[in-house]
Amino acid sequence: MTRKEIEKRCREAMQENIPDKESLWQKIESNLPEQQETVFRKSHLSMITVRRIMTAAACLLFLVGGLQLRNSRDAVKLDNMDHSSAEDADNIPADDDDAGCDAAADYESAAPAMQEHIENSQNKNILRYQDLNLSGQQGIHDTADLSRLGVQDAYFNESDILSKTELFLDVQVLNGYQNQETGEMQYILKILDVYGGTLDVSELVIVSRSAYILEKEHEYILPVYQDQQNHSNWNLSYECAPQIEKTLDHKIILHNGWQCVMHSDLDQESVLYDSYGKDDYFYDRMYLTGDMAVEILIQEWEKNL
Repeated sequence: MTRKEIEKRCREAMQENIPDKESLWQKIESNLPEQQETVFRKSHLSMITVRRIMTAAACLLFLVGGLQLRNSRDAVKLDNMDHSSAEDADNIPADDDDAGCDAAADYESAAPAMQEHIENSQNKNILRYQDLNLSGQQGIHDTADLSRLGVQDAYFNESDILSKTELFLDVQVLNGYQNQETGEMQYILKILDVYGGTLDVSELVIVSRSAYILEKEHEYILPVYQDQQNHSNWNLSYECAPQIEKTLDHKIILHNGWQCVMHSDLDQESVLYDSYGKDDYFYDRMYLTGDMAVEILIQEWEKNL
């Protein structure tokens, strides 16, 4: 007989020897201690406690609402500061609902004041063209009809302009006037120096339709090319941007389209020009730098020869 079989027979024998199972359980239960019934009651908050909770919740909602309103106002202010002119408001896409239209109208009305604020900030932080060490006044500019000047659909490309250029002329403007029939500007220039070649004349007349006026007694570095029909005539290599100008303290003013200079190690300071109209894209893209900029231009030009 195995061990399991022996244990089974012992359990059966013990069960058979119990005289009365029911009476045995009754004795066991009668000796147990009396059990107390446990009753679960719902807790009740006093009215004072409820009022305190409601007050705290109301304060929290007021605080959250105030923060959201403040963030919304700050976002509107930042959005307005990112736009530099009132014309940008016309580019805001119109929504289908009235709220979107009202927001666009509010921006449109606030844009002029915001633009004035930006311009005032620029005038304080950026060197102005009028503050530079220059000779002469804007006499030619004041007498010119700018509405008759301008080059449509032209843009500045450094590589194309250097490829077109045949000479760089260091000149001083002796005088200039506008042709009443054609509207073109005619400048009488005194040649101070020539880069990249020679000229057998000391003065030169150049005709231009550019709205960026060359001023009397001012000194410029002009990239020019020869007229194919009349070799005695010379033309500006570009007319869609301000020409390179030289100050009396031997510094150079030029726009950021001259990438060869912008990417050099020369110190550069922003210069704010007067805007000549809605098509003027360079009034806030002008820089003052050292006269080494001319050498950098000549070196870059020679690569295109």
